[in-house]
Amino acid sequence: MGYDLRDNVNVTYYMNGSYTTEVFTTKAEQIIKKHNKQNPLFLYLAHLAVHSGNPSNPLEAPEKYMSRFPHIQDKNRKTFAGMVSALDESVGNLTKVLKDSGMYNNTIIIFTTDNGGPAAGFNNNHASNWPLRGIKATLWEGGVRGDGFVHSPLLEKPGRVSTDMIHVCDWLPTIYHIAGGNVSSLPTNLDGFNVWDTLSRGSVSPRTEILHNIDPILQIAALRVGKYKIIMGECYRGNWDGWYKPEQVAKVNAAVVYCGEKPANASTNCKPAKNPCFEKSMV
Repeated sequence: MGYDLRDNVNVTYYMNGSYTTEVFTTKAEQIIKKHNKQNPLFLYLAHLAVHSGNPSNPLEAPEKYMSRFPHIQDKNRKTFAGMVSALDESVGNLTKVLKDSGMYNNTIIIFTTDNGGPAAGFNNNHASNWPLRGIKATLWEGGVRGDGFVHSPLLEKPGRVSTDMIHVCDWLPTIYHIAGGNVSSLPTNLDGFNVWDTLSRGSVSPRTEILHNIDPILQIAALRVGKYKIIMGECYRGNWDGWYKPEQVAKVNAAVVYCGEKPANASTNCKPAKNPCFEKSMV
């Protein structure tokens, strides 16, 4: 609660009432426009959207974004869609600035989330991981699988959907390689892989496993090897381990996850608090 928006160390009271997605976008545009094109640029932009805010008013979007979705009747889902639309517009505006500045042809845009969505009102949010199981902070696929895309004229095989395994740890050596660094000069104990060939050419990912978590205090853990994942213990006592359809679905052209037929006993055939469970990742 309270006002806490700063530009470096200065509190920006004059921005009170602004929408942070637009504020951050404008700042990023200024950085790109002022940048000396003779030098490389690494720009990390971490939007607040589409995260929940204060409990009193967790989801907010200007009406101009929400009005783009007259077909969505549920208020919370409509607000969430407006937040996504503002985020989408931010990406488009920054791409245009990169083109106008002459930097686009030598730029790689990486867009990614940090976890699965808080669905069904969790964290006062209304995201959707359907048809995946679970939500943010659980170890089911709905909690650990993230969305993302890489866009660049430098991609050798653009316009395709990748189903290869990539982990957040892989971004460091990958971006370091993209920037011209010699990955072999990095510390040998890094957990990440250089996956640029996977992203650019469609080569098979060098990653074959992901350790999602080991928490000895809460006694929860998950490890994925290939298409299979073992889960031990329960997050939130299993209260968010279900499948949650969104309040309303809009038809979009996007990557589709095929999970196959859901077993009739899917909700009861596995009790990770008692014995390890196995989950198969489908694409």
